Amino acid sequence: MPLDPDTRPAMDCAELTRSAEALLDGEFDERERAEAAAHLATCEGCRRSVEALARTREVVRRKLREALGPGASLGTAPAALRAGVSAALRREHVPWYRRVLAPLPVAAAVACAAGALLVVATTRDDDALPQAVAASHSRSLPLDFTAASVAPEAVTRWIRDRVDFNARPPEFRQAGVRILGGRISNIQDRTAVYIRYELPHGQMGLFMVEDPDRRFGGGGREMHVGPATVRVANARGYNVVVWRKHTIVYSLVSDLDEQDLEHLVESALAPQR
Repeated sequence: MPLDPDTRPAMDCAELTRSAEALLDGEFDERERAEAAAHLATCEGCRRSVEALARTREVVRRKLREALGPGASLGTAPAALRAGVSAALRREHVPWYRRVLAPLPVAAAVACAAGALLVVATTRDDDALPQAVAASHSRSLPLDFTAASVAPEAVTRWIRDRVDFNARPPEFRQAGVRILGGRISNIQDRTAVYIRYELPHGQMGLFMVEDPDRRFGGGGREMHVGPATVRVANARGYNVVVWRKHTIVYSLVSDLDEQDLEHLVESALAPQR
């Protein structure tokens, strides 16, 4: 599938490294495979890394077949060991959420305190943040965990185990909004958390990244949502809403029209009555 360089940036090294297992497992769709192929064609370092990972995986598979296969020349592993390995391999295919979070009740998380929300300082129209989050959201890369619906507090625990900043997804108190899953992503050279949501019509994505030096701005224009002030920009056909809480920058990406998006953001940022 050919890529259109005028509408989609090439997959960068961080994305490819993070998604190499998914690429080798055949989880990429046609567009994502084309993006990965385009990057590998020009990046020798990533190409070597992916080739080395593929060789390692094949060696592991071969050794397992030799050790566990019936009548293998190296002998058959004890029944208890074979049962343990088989169980571990089965667990690898079960989403993390189902193994760890499924017993948790689906309850509302503590809403973001609107009084603590600050306008993103910069007003540069050429700010790269909306472009970066829209491009990453549009790729629909495989998620690290998936579920039909996940409580925000359960997602917060998942985030806490994987990044060193305190990112809490807001609670969107609007009917039909459900968390579908999430993954660790990146915005430029910084680690970010990406949460994907299902809407009554379509999907949206939320990126959370730590920005203590206030490097990221929202671009676009200022908008008041309830008591909070956010910034709204359009990037790659998506509307992007950016706001800040302490050192964490939140970027919400959606193809909703501006009015519907305003109501959705207000449901998360407005104080509960």
